[in-house]
Amino acid sequence: MIKLLTQADKEMILEYLERNEIDTSFLYANIVEFGIDNRKEIRRCGDYYGFFHKEMLRGILPFYNLGSCIPHYEVEEAILPFAKLMKERQFQHLIGMRKVIKPLYEEIKDHKEIFSYEECSYFVNKDFTPFIVEDIRFIEANKDIVDEVVDFVLTARAKGFNDISTREDIKKSLLQRGDQEDFIIAQRDGEMIAQACIQTYTPQINQIGSVYTKEEERGKGYCKAIVSEICRRIIAKGKTPTLSVKKNNTPAIRAYTSLGFEHYEDYLIVKVQ
Repeated sequence: MIKLLTQADKEMILEYLERNEIDTSFLYANIVEFGIDNRKEIRRCGDYYGFFHKEMLRGILPFYNLGSCIPHYEVEEAILPFAKLMKERQFQHLIGMRKVIKPLYEEIKDHKEIFSYEECSYFVNKDFTPFIVEDIRFIEANKDIVDEVVDFVLTARAKGFNDISTREDIKKSLLQRGDQEDFIIAQRDGEMIAQACIQTYTPQINQIGSVYTKEEERGKGYCKAIVSEICRRIIAKGKTPTLSVKKNNTPAIRAYTSLGFEHYEDYLIVKVQ
């Protein structure tokens, strides 16, 4: 049975997320920050559908207002009913661990226009090795939302992730970040050159994302340095850093593994229409 979940289901949902903490980090942070009931003006709110098996919540299928679908399930019985609903709903990104996403993708791929299918690795860092570049300083992008910051993040989204946004979207995304969701930009001689953020979190982990370095500044250690700084902050809070990276992004994988990251699970990011 599938039903639309509401705020009244929060305790049951949090119990589910606790059982699957790393796999459901996006769901956890969005629910803690914004609740379960959908507020259309909040990009990280959405409709949460629950799959019940033997009267127990065994899967969650969210459709977020920002366009992402990040499902999770504990039993295979959830696959077909989730896929049926996904065929009916509009979303732009299907994201999650490969073991969860691949079966759903196979069910919907003939019903959606697939723009890209990215094989990634999900990394966990339990043996952090710091890396410091002396000539850079870090600014808090989500606490100082000036035009220069907005312009840099806008450019990073377009050039680094092929994600065309508006300046208003960038401002909203920075303003709606939680207390645990640091967004930092590296500066050298007053020039912004790289960025990284805590993309989402759970009680035990902080997931790093939006890592970008200006093309002309690559190969100089700035990506490695800014991820190192984010890791330092995460570990200082008693948490474990995680991130995902495309399997064909050899320079990034080399940088991350040198900081102590190790492969945890295969991960998929699918862009659909």
